[in-house]
Amino acid sequence: MSAVLEAHDLVVAYGGNQALHVPHLAVGRGELVGVVGANGAGKSTLVNSILGWSRGRPRITGKVTLQGEDISQLPSFARVRKGLLLIPEGKLIFGTMSVAENLASASIGDVPAGRKAYSVDEIYDLFPRLKERRGHLGSQLSGGERQMLGIARALRLGPSALLLDEPSIGLAPRLVATVLQTVKELADTGLAVLLVEQNVSAAIEVVDRLVLLERGNVVAEGPAATMRDDPRIAEAYLGAHAA
Repeated sequence: MSAVLEAHDLVVAYGGNQALHVPHLAVGRGELVGVVGANGAGKSTLVNSILGWSRGRPRITGKVTLQGEDISQLPSFARVRKGLLLIPEGKLIFGTMSVAENLASASIGDVPAGRKAYSVDEIYDLFPRLKERRGHLGSQLSGGERQMLGIARALRLGPSALLLDEPSIGLAPRLVATVLQTVKELADTGLAVLLVEQNVSAAIEVVDRLVLLERGNVVAEGPAATMRDDPRIAEAYLGAHAA
């Protein structure tokens, strides 16, 4: 499987302190790769560095390619235009705009060949709840609805690869399953998806491969079925009974 999104020797450092080192990470077309780990493991740092964005001023080295093109030197907005979309933990929506206005504002017109921009009708088919709430402001939505709208806005922009940072935070268990299953369905249509998630038990049910980060380093990775039995996953994240 050829990689849609790939990172080589990705290192993020703040001052003299190394926060992340990922020797290699690849996400293929139609693949859902999960990145899991405890708080502070470097999960958000990973997706932010792939997009070339940070709240601080880190030193980022390494190579990031999208569809085989080296985008390492491009600013974040240029990477977005290339089709690399990040849905951050804070839910990327406009609270003072309605659901319909949020979706309309995300349109980019003509989309390059090989990328699919979802129409509003396709969004409503994917997320019927958003159709029901299309006249409500973003600030009036529940946490689950905001997460759906954040994903929907990204789909309107025709992503080549989708990065999701902790989509389950603050959601009821039922909504976590719904949101992650929808993400799985998107991958099944051919989209490359990198999912950062602290809820390992939920993520492992939908991802194809799992990467475990600890203190900014990759300590284990492999197919979800194999990783489920890894003691580092089973004991620390799935409960002793899983081991």
